[in-house]
Amino acid sequence: MKGIIIASFGSIYQDAVEKSIGSIEKKVRTMYADMEVRRVFLSDALVEKWNEKYDDKISSFTDVMQDFARIGVDEVYIQPVTLVSDQCYQLMRKQALKFLHSNDYGFSQVNIGKPLLTSLGVKNYADDYEATLEGIIRHVNTKALNKSVVLMANGQNQLEFSTLQLKAMYGAAPNIAVFTTNGFPTFKQALTLLDRMGHEDVLVVPLALIGSTHLMDYLGGERSDSIYALLAEEGYNVSIWNEGLGENPYVQDLFLKHLGQAIRMSDRRRSTPRESVKPVMTSASRVEVQGLIS
Repeated sequence: MKGIIIASFGSIYQDAVEKSIGSIEKKVRTMYADMEVRRVFLSDALVEKWNEKYDDKISSFTDVMQDFARIGVDEVYIQPVTLVSDQCYQLMRKQALKFLHSNDYGFSQVNIGKPLLTSLGVKNYADDYEATLEGIIRHVNTKALNKSVVLMANGQNQLEFSTLQLKAMYGAAPNIAVFTTNGFPTFKQALTLLDRMGHEDVLVVPLALIGSTHLMDYLGGERSDSIYALLAEEGYNVSIWNEGLGENPYVQDLFLKHLGQAIRMSDRRRSTPRESVKPVMTSASRVEVQGLIS
C-alpha cells in the first residue's frame, strides 16, 4: 500500500493554506487517486496553534507516519512543499530515516522528493531555478510588462536565493531583483539592481509559498517599514502581487513534477535487478531511501 505526504512548514492562516497547499493537495489526489494522501505541517508549534483554532485538524509528520504504519502503508512518498532545503526539511528527512530503519513500523521504502529550488540544470538535469522564474513571470503575465519585478524571500538560505538572482541576471528573467529579509541578497542590493534596470514601475512578488495576512501586511501594508513604503520613498510606482507562490499553478505543477520524479525513480529501482542497484542508502533489511533527485 502506498502513501503520499504533502509536507510544508505551515501557517495559521487557513484561507491562505487552502489556496496554496490545499490546491496542490487536490492535484495530487487527482493524479494519484489510488494512494493515501495526507497533509502535514513541519512546525510542531503551528500544528498546535492550528488545532487550537480550527476544527479541521492538522497532523505532524510523526503522527502521519505512525498512522500510515497502522493502516498498512509500506511505501511512502514525501513531497516537501518548501522553497529550499531548510532546517525544517532537514529535520523531517532525519525523522523519515528513523521511521524507515525502525523495526516497529514495517516501511519498505521512504522516498523524498525535491524542494522547489534544488537542481541547477547541469549535466542534462532540469533547471529548477529557471523553471521557477519562468513560472512566476508567466503567472504575473501582463502585470510585469515594462516593469521591474522584486522577489522578496523571508529566509536565511542565502545560497539558493543568490543563485536565483544569478539565474535571473544571466538571462532567465533580467528584469527580476531578488532580496531576502534576513540574509543575502539584501534589500539595499536589490535597490541597486532596480536602479540599473531603469523602470519607474515595480511589481513586488512574495517569494513565499503561503500568502498569509502577516506577509501581505509586511509587503504592502500602511506601516512605514513595509516594502511598498520603502520602494515608494525611492520614487517607484509600486504594486503588490497579493498571492503566495503556492497559488501559482505553474509552481504547483513544478512540485507535482518533483513528486512524479520521486515515484518514477522508485519504480525504476524496483524493476532493476538487485545486484545492479546502487541505492542511496540501505538498511539491514535491504530497504532503500531516495534523497534529493537532481
